[in-house]
Amino acid sequence: MTRTMTKWRFVAPFFLLLTPLLLQAEEPAPAQSLTLFDAKYDAFRSGKKLGEAKRYLKQTDSGYELGYSSDVSFLIFDDKRSETSWFVLQQGRVQPQRYLMQRTGTGKDRYYELNLDWSQQQLLVGKKRQPKALPWNAQWLDALGYQTQLVLDLKAGKTDFVYQVLNRDGNEREYHYKKASEELVLLPYGKLKTIRIERTEKDKQVLAWVAPELDYLLVRLWQAEDGVEQFDIQLSELNGQTGSPK
Repeated sequence: MTRTMTKWRFVAPFFLLLTPLLLQAEEPAPAQSLTLFDAKYDAFRSGKKLGEAKRYLKQTDSGYELGYSSDVSFLIFDDKRSETSWFVLQQGRVQPQRYLMQRTGTGKDRYYELNLDWSQQQLLVGKKRQPKALPWNAQWLDALGYQTQLVLDLKAGKTDFVYQVLNRDGNEREYHYKKASEELVLLPYGKLKTIRIERTEKDKQVLAWVAPELDYLLVRLWQAEDGVEQFDIQLSELNGQTGSPK
């Protein structure tokens, strides 16, 4: 009995040292992989096609570039806009570097730019890159790049999502999303099994559908303000191939 206790006292410290490593190994590693894509969408409002939109994700020398553009016309109204987010991945999380948004058409043209200097922990706003007087927040995402973070979080098995998002003026807003349901949707691209994600605010409603079989690609996005539909974009082409998915 004494010899057994002596052996246990000798071996126990090694188990204590090893246990955190074993527990750490059991934890799921954060999702790091991103699938590059080049997708086209039809833009609808109240069931009527008003234009087209495009989304893409490509790699750059330093990270990734996510882009969105749309061209919509309705009666005398014309709207062309583009958004671009440059970011890197750090331990399974999107780290925004630069965000650019431009809009032309009916009314006043718009230009917005954000630059995030992580080494100096400084947010720079506009063409002149003026420092923004905000406490630095390592959880910041830009108004486009958070969509990629949502994909990573879905892959990691999350069902509720809270994001600290910088709007186009560099002001911080908190976005709340939740995984709502699984749905079979019919799109110009074809039928797809999707997961519906919801974001509801007092004056804005956003519904997004992503397709797990397309690596959680955004295949439909619907938005309304004060109960009035603003747009409904639906996937029509992927990587230049039209028709139903294989």
